[in-house]
Amino acid sequence: MYIEKHSCPVCGMDAKKSLVHAEHVGIDYYCCSSQCRENFIARPQLYLGKRSAKKRGREIIKCRTFSLDQAIDGELEIQLTQAMKQLMGVKCVQVKGCQIIITYDLLEAKSDQMARALADTGAVLGSGWAARLKRGWIQYTEENELDNLATGDAACCNKPPAKG
Repeated sequence: MYIEKHSCPVCGMDAKKSLVHAEHVGIDYYCCSSQCRENFIARPQLYLGKRSAKKRGREIIKCRTFSLDQAIDGELEIQLTQAMKQLMGVKCVQVKGCQIIITYDLLEAKSDQMARALADTGAVLGSGWAARLKRGWIQYTEENELDNLATGDAACCNKPPAKG
């Protein structure tokens, strides 16, 4: 059985005219962007079903600071701000010298997607070991948080499985 869904499962936007899609258990889901497709493919259980985090209206708001190798201003600042605001889930972007502060919904955007968008726009992220370690740690904790959320109400060592 082949079914098509035309609203983006990640952000809910209309995706009828979109060419970006992903299949999950025989159903073709259309996504509004490649960013949403990437998020959907990684964890479809976050976005599908009555008990999914997205269907319950859940948002996971994060605020991250990206350090740059040099201060930016003028035209590059405008380009970076516009590029970040084009990403799904980005709520606020502030540029302060060598730092870009971004507030976003983790269910729609991840820090590694934002780092790629910053690099594509011409920003040079902090290249020191501490900056790289911080970015790696943030990506690791985001992935763990999303994985934990995707498993739902599964049993764990502190909560035995439900009976019957």
